[in-house]
Amino acid sequence: MEHENFSSLPQKKLKKLIKETENMLEELKCELDKRKTHKQHEEIDHLEEYFEDADHNLTNLKKFIQRVINEIKK
Repeated sequence: MEHENFSSLPQKKLKKLIKETENMLEELKCELDKRKTHKQHEEIDHLEEYFEDADHNLTNLKKFIQRVINEIKK
């Protein structure tokens, strides 16, 4: 219905198109919410891995700082 002249449509048809458009918009919003929720669940599922990586990086940083301190003391 692209570029259709809506002024030529009967009121009943126009109301029907509006209702169909509203329904489609609601379906699209639901799909978007589902995808957002799915992505959040995936992130939560991998949260433990992120924490392990962060802990590993922090441990390496602590070791590095300790080496620097030891070198400075010498």
